[in-house]
Amino acid sequence: MTKPNSYPKHTLGEHIVPFQLTFHKQDSVEKALSVIRGKIGSWPNTESIYVTDNENKLIGAVEFKKLLTALPKEILEKIMERDFEVLTDHSHQDTAIKLAIKQDIETIPVTDKDGYFLGIIDAGQIFKIMNEQHFERLMHFSGILASEEFINSSKVSFTKIVKGRLPWLILGLLGGIAATMIVKRYELVLEKEIALAFFIPVIVYMNDAVGTQSETIFVRYAAFEKVNLAKYLFKEAQVAFSIGLVISLLISLFILAWLKDPKITLIVGSAMFSGIVGSIFIATLIPWFLQKNGKDPAIGSGPFTTILQDLLSIAIYFSIASALL
Repeated sequence: MTKPNSYPKHTLGEHIVPFQLTFHKQDSVEKALSVIRGKIGSWPNTESIYVTDNENKLIGAVEFKKLLTALPKEILEKIMERDFEVLTDHSHQDTAIKLAIKQDIETIPVTDKDGYFLGIIDAGQIFKIMNEQHFERLMHFSGILASEEFINSSKVSFTKIVKGRLPWLILGLLGGIAATMIVKRYELVLEKEIALAFFIPVIVYMNDAVGTQSETIFVRYAAFEKVNLAKYLFKEAQVAFSIGLVISLLISLFILAWLKDPKITLIVGSAMFSGIVGSIFIATLIPWFLQKNGKDPAIGSGPFTTILQDLLSIAIYFSIASALL
């Protein structure tokens, strides 16, 4: 068996729990129960025992309730389930979480690529994996290059913290500079109507807020389900148009009541609607593209998509203003 620390990161081999409740296919129910009773309290919390062949390859599983109701002299091969869930030691750890939730099971047997039994992933390890995944995705959403060391930041050197946080912040700075250059390009538009500057913060904020909501929902959904992009985008399009319509209508009513300027109302309302729709699609497509290419979709969340949403919202805003003024 490969040592846990020699497995690639995020594979199940790092989490395998040794498991002794395995029996040969020719063992009887009576023998299995005798072994179990001999060390009551020393077994992990499990729902089944596992059956192996002469080479220690996993070939079956027997639930305890079936074991307790079977005849004592019955051999395990006759009562075992041959169709059951099993993962390999090089499976990605996410698969254990998905399987445990979908099948409502607490333990999952693990074999190597040749089918030799190695151990189990129990409920404790599943919770540990979920905690690791939650932490890493939280770091990605925050624009931090995740590392297990960041779990206890008091023990991490300030240079590692800076290196973990700085890259996305520099990218954000570059995005901010790009946004500034876009605004500069439309300087004449602002000179014609300075009131347009009043609404830059709210347009950028609303695009970011709606995009972040969409990112979070998609990443959470993609973690447990296989995404049908066409079907998902159709639903998101309905959501985008509905949210965009409501928010643009509310901001338009406010501008009419405050400035009483139909042209500014049309510009801001149209930009708000278009920006929200665009942000929702960006926030969905970038994580989807990363997942499709075998990357964690959470990496595409947070700062990266925020920068794109900011640039898109400002470009749309001033493009509409330039066309209408």
